Amino acid sequence: MKLSIITINRNNAIGLRKTIESVVRQTNTQYEYIVIDGGSTDESVDIIREYSNNIHHWVSEPDKGIYNAMNKGITKAHGEYCLFLNSGDWLYDSSVVDGFN
Repeated sequence: MKLSIITINRNNAIGLRKTIESVVRQTNTQYEYIVIDGGSTDESVDIIREYSNNIHHWVSEPDKGIYNAMNKGITKAHGEYCLFLNSGDWLYDSSVVDGFN
């Protein structure tokens, strides 16, 4: 796969759902999806589990901040390119990743 999409999150369940839904709606499914959660205490982990069939790797554990979480995602990524789509961000429409084949 050329593209690794990485989402980092901490206690933003509403934003996380919006982000995940925009990723799983993509018509091109030739990407890997990684979610790094910083040990959330809200419903974030429940949402991740709900979409776990569409997530290639996820973890929920305390980290040392945003850049530590991003680096955790990079270490799990196998794509040529990494797209950071943080919780609360979303892909504009279902064809955003079509150019990555």
